[in-house]
Amino acid sequence: MNRRIAAWTIAAVAVLGLTACSGSPSATDDSSTKSESSAPEQNTDQSVADACTEAGTKVQAASQELSSLDVSAAAADPQGTVDAFSKTVDAIGAAAESVGNPEVKAAVGDVYDDFGALRDVLSKVLVDQDTAAASEMTTIMADVQESSTALSTLCAG
Repeated sequence: MNRRIAAWTIAAVAVLGLTACSGSPSATDDSSTKSESSAPEQNTDQSVADACTEAGTKVQAASQELSSLDVSAAAADPQGTVDAFSKTVDAIGAAAESVGNPEVKAAVGDVYDDFGALRDVLSKVLVDQDTAAASEMTTIMADVQESSTALSTLCAG
């Protein structure tokens, strides 16, 4: 039972965190015109708004992937749940790598690091059955919220 609570909590925090991350970049007025810039080499002259749009598109896609995560199946397939969550974490990492603006790159990188830590706790709780690891969630959830808010603030400003 403790594993299920931990899994639900992690999923809820992850969805909320990604919603915060993906909400602000889509508010920029030129998101459709920058779609072609998601593949090019790093552009260190990239504006914050353009970088937020680029990263936001990828984070939003990751958010949609995460919302389809069936946490109720975590007990039956704990590794599958962790693998699905890992895809989301990897997508956030790809978003961080795709932008050239150093401020946005660092902010998305912080979100990536925090979601990676969240994935590690999810793995400990579900796969390793280390329910004591669930106690780490409070700190990690605060970190996720902090990094997501920082990214959202940067992209809104």
